[in-house]
Amino acid sequence: MKITEARLYLMRSNWRNLTIVQLRTDEGITGVGEAGLHLGNRAVASLIGELAERFLLGQDPRQVERHWDRMYRESFWGRGGGATILAAISALDEALWDITGKSLGIPAYALLGGKARDRIRLYANGWYRTGGPPADYARDAEKVVRDGYTALKFDPFVNISAEHGAVPGKIMDRRDIEVAAQRVAAVREAIGPDVDILLEAHGWFEVNTAIEVGQRMEEYRCLVYEEPIEPTNPQAMAQVAANVRIPVATGERLYTRWGFLPFLEHDAMRVLQPDIGNTGGMTETRKIAALADTFHLAIAPHNCWGPVATAAAVQVDAATTNLLIQEWFPGEADEHYLVVDRAYEREAKDGYLAVPDDRAGLGVNLDEERMATYLSATVK
Repeated sequence: MKITEARLYLMRSNWRNLTIVQLRTDEGITGVGEAGLHLGNRAVASLIGELAERFLLGQDPRQVERHWDRMYRESFWGRGGGATILAAISALDEALWDITGKSLGIPAYALLGGKARDRIRLYANGWYRTGGPPADYARDAEKVVRDGYTALKFDPFVNISAEHGAVPGKIMDRRDIEVAAQRVAAVREAIGPDVDILLEAHGWFEVNTAIEVGQRMEEYRCLVYEEPIEPTNPQAMAQVAANVRIPVATGERLYTRWGFLPFLEHDAMRVLQPDIGNTGGMTETRKIAALADTFHLAIAPHNCWGPVATAAAVQVDAATTNLLIQEWFPGEADEHYLVVDRAYEREAKDGYLAVPDDRAGLGVNLDEERMATYLSATVK
């Protein structure tokens, strides 16, 4: 079997850009992958095409590890991380696993060691408005729980400082912190004690603010405190982790196992959040999970992209013993999910996804007719 063509698709979905690749083979088997990058999707699509042309066309797609190593190693200046190069590699890696599974007639998770679980716990994201009174957050959270989810994530810090002229971001005064705390308190009261809250900070704070905010939020028993500061300095993140009782989680902007290692060595995180669309794909996410397991820690993969990235994450989740929970966007418009012929986002039940075992590869196929208007380039 040889790869004969790569088709690149670019589309807009709500606030995000989706970058999707379809690899085609001389045996008629196709594979899909998705890059996890919001800004620069044209650049990453171009890079996907260049990588496919240089390393994959004419090659056997089933040699996944070999292809990953060549793409990463021979990127040269891309070694060490970077959103664009790793997002491109991630998309192609997912497509290679998809083809390999389809060629053997088995789900991709079977190639990763088989099922470690029969269902995957999910947390809902994308359900809340950006700003507003605590009562609005509470009403929205109640709907998430009515839909069956046992965990939800939100950022209570948005659109606070700007209301009294401060620059939103790194430093919040105590008025700001209290507004955010009221939002979290309202959500906790609305959903009760048994539903988990994942507290999202988007990396805006500096260390002292992050510690003060985290300590203020401890009473609401959050499952994790996600990216309290930017993930660029493991020593600084470790200061936050050491002074806040909510477990610190980070990883959506860390690339490869080498990017995660310093944070583990500095005891700067309790939960790892690799994004399958930009950390190196399924191949590298598995290695990050193994690295986390070495430190007796769990992973909670980040994923805010489209249904192709979700399908890839599901395959890794199914075969990963130290999985904590998976990020889920259940409330998007129809066109977001109709990229493929089967969107797992629509199959969640009671806050879980039953591990799908009725299709090979990633378990999804690109809807080529629907996506034809988004085709941006073909590499042969």
